Amino acid sequence: MTVYCAAIEGGSFCFRSLVTESGLLCPTCRTADCAQYHDTWFRKRIADLCSGDVFENLPILRLKFCTGTPKSLFPAELWRGRATISSVLEAVSDAINGGVEYALQRATATGDGDEPFSERTLRRWIKRTVDRLPVAGMSLNIPIDSAEPAAERLENFLTEVHPHHLLALRCQWGFSLLDVPPQQKPPNTAAHIKPVFQHPRPPQNPPSKYVRRGTRSHLSRRGRSPDD
Repeated sequence: MTVYCAAIEGGSFCFRSLVTESGLLCPTCRTADCAQYHDTWFRKRIADLCSGDVFENLPILRLKFCTGTPKSLFPAELWRGRATISSVLEAVSDAINGGVEYALQRATATGDGDEPFSERTLRRWIKRTVDRLPVAGMSLNIPIDSAEPAAERLENFLTEVHPHHLLALRCQWGFSLLDVPPQQKPPNTAAHIKPVFQHPRPPQNPPSKYVRRGTRSHLSRRGRSPDD
């Protein structure tokens, strides 16, 4: 993450190379040739739980394809959480091998002395990581034996995974390894139903043949007008 921040802030990066590495494609052209720089937005705070480094106002580039829809070029280590993906996986590995209390103590000693995450958050990370390891291994062609203990599976995954693997997962899934999948909205079937014309029912009490007094005082069946 330090190299990424230095490259973006110093301007020593190739925009086309970043687009190619991200795997983003234009939905119309099916290529990235039409990608143009749009703007830059900033994440407030991202922490590395392993080294204790904190990145304030992390710059994230945005691009536009010929469709006009903006997309963000997220770095490989970024997700919706406030810590890098690799450091979260290391914390999960510590919790599986040494227990939750050990992982909390180690993360606290690495940082500024305060707990960077709660026990509840760590348990949520453990469950999400263990559940997604087999699927991530199949997507990245990384052999993961489901019969092995969770600690060994995670250790093998951490040994094989690289930043370009995390980018490939985001490109395939549409979200990162630790993100919650976006909920798909159900189709609005009511907008596709054509209204069926129905003849109006005759009223139960048919209107009287006599017109209200003051407009026409004669019978409507005579066919006379008030001016006659």
